[in-house]
Amino acid sequence: MTSRLTQALLTSALILGIAGCDSSSAPDAAAEVAQPQAEQAAAAQAKPPISKFKAYTQRFEGETLLTQPHATGHVGDWFFTHWKDGGEASFKLDPQGNFKIDWVDGNYNYVGGPGWERGDRNRVIGYHLNEDSGASYVTLYGWGYDKDMDPTDPAHLVEYYVVQRGVRTGGQGGEQGVTFTSNGVEYTTYRTVRTEKPSINNTATFYQYWSRPKEQLPLGQDHKIIFADHVAAWERNGWKIPNMDNFDASDDPTYQVFAVEVFLVEKGGTVSGRVWDAAE
Repeated sequence: MTSRLTQALLTSALILGIAGCDSSSAPDAAAEVAQPQAEQAAAAQAKPPISKFKAYTQRFEGETLLTQPHATGHVGDWFFTHWKDGGEASFKLDPQGNFKIDWVDGNYNYVGGPGWERGDRNRVIGYHLNEDSGASYVTLYGWGYDKDMDPTDPAHLVEYYVVQRGVRTGGQGGEQGVTFTSNGVEYTTYRTVRTEKPSINNTATFYQYWSRPKEQLPLGQDHKIIFADHVAAWERNGWKIPNMDNFDASDDPTYQVFAVEVFLVEKGGTVSGRVWDAAE
């Protein structure tokens, strides 16, 4: 009887052991349900694909040279804008964020640079400049737009500049606001008005917000722009930026780029360097 009991116990243990092995390798039903739910949640939070502006669907995988009057799109994961109303200027960008902008002298305006197709008040931008031979502005640059605000109110559309270097004086003749320090750099804020000028929403009347540094930031060093500090400083003046994350305007979304601008160009030149997302 003892041997039969022992044999029965051994058989039961063997069955349980086999069941245990099977259960450890079998898929977890709860996990199977959770995975599609997680994927659905991620898809719901993802930004919709760019479809409104055909030019934004352009994608280039390797180093790209742009020479045409106007181009937008992506090189790797980097969004770029490249715009001029005349003259000759070229923009080279690679997927690592290395860029070079060359221009010649002439009576025209050029703006271009790498960045993001959607603005973000909490973005932190890192950059390193190798050379700058006289750009009007080297700046974080972008737009905010609210389609539901009165279009005759300049606050419905805002073009902003966080200037790092430049031979021009940004915000000159405008309303002066607060002076503040961000990442060890002292800036003074200004607000100007553009009346019936080109914008991301056709020809419009809109505000420009400026943060202008006390001194130009030096070449050959890594720098950081903490954009939230500038938004907070503008807001202390009562200057609020409308939505920086939309595709509602007629011509462009509310992009945000590390830009080089030149206008009324007295001599040709070059700006080169690299930009990266410093919040990562």
